[in-house]
Amino acid sequence: MARGLKSERHHWWPECFSEFWKNDEGCVHWLWPDGKIVSSPPKNFGVIGNGHHIRLGNAPGESTVWDECFERDFQRADDNFPAVIRWLQQLERLNYSSQTPMKDRFMPVNVEDERLSMLAESMISLAVRSSMNREAAVSLAEHYRGPLPERERNTLITMNMHRSHKEAVKQIGTRGKFVAIYSPARELIFGDGFYHNMRSPLNSMPSPKILAPLTPDIAVLFVRPMAYTTMPRFFTLVIDSDKAKKLNHAVQVYSRDKIYYRSEKSEIDRAYAQSKHLEYAGLLNPIEDLISYVPGIQTLSHLGFWGCNVRHSR
Repeated sequence: MARGLKSERHHWWPECFSEFWKNDEGCVHWLWPDGKIVSSPPKNFGVIGNGHHIRLGNAPGESTVWDECFERDFQRADDNFPAVIRWLQQLERLNYSSQTPMKDRFMPVNVEDERLSMLAESMISLAVRSSMNREAAVSLAEHYRGPLPERERNTLITMNMHRSHKEAVKQIGTRGKFVAIYSPARELIFGDGFYHNMRSPLNSMPSPKILAPLTPDIAVLFVRPMAYTTMPRFFTLVIDSDKAKKLNHAVQVYSRDKIYYRSEKSEIDRAYAQSKHLEYAGLLNPIEDLISYVPGIQTLSHLGFWGCNVRHSR
């Protein structure tokens, strides 16, 4: 516990991670839902003041013995991020022709537990810190009570986020399927929301899943379905421009007002133009379709990796 917490700049898009998104001029582009573009060094993006502080005082500046900062919960993930990404960049992957069936494009790779643990923790940290999860942490209270005073709202968010990262890391461990996805033909984008089913406060996750863009060229999928073969655990997959467009669509659906890109600007989807955190609804879900092709995962059918419906996120 800490008293008299000092004001700090906390990043939901950590600097050690956003550095990989710089262009030749050392900048990243921020695309707004209305089409406006802002360019800046990445350290200036993804910042939220005191975003991981729990302050329980009734008045601004008032301290209590229960005040706490849980920024340190993400330190190990941040320390490991550069090494994780450099490792992913060096992994072997298959070349394929346009006629190669999707299921034959996955290449199994032997990966030790320590590597998988580092990768999982890094991905979980992005999901827990995301603006989408912050909104989810207070959505139930706002559903029943309506708009909340800012101070009370921030306290509810951080209290519900607290321990979510540690609990998710413990529950996920290294069990499940991991796919490193490489996009040589089209750049990927990152946003204040992306495809995952982690919500704070975190209780149990019977079937956790995350698809996180880590660089403009690499995304990683993690999924632990209710039924799957345990081995192999890790694959590499090279996707074409069309599949990368579908992954970028997911970021636009789940993001509200912040999409970051290195040099290739995506056309604004009508979902992102609403400036709301949305989610896929119904059967037509391109990420679930991608998951259905992962070797060792049994599904009823493939959906074609096409478009989908969206709804408000809760």
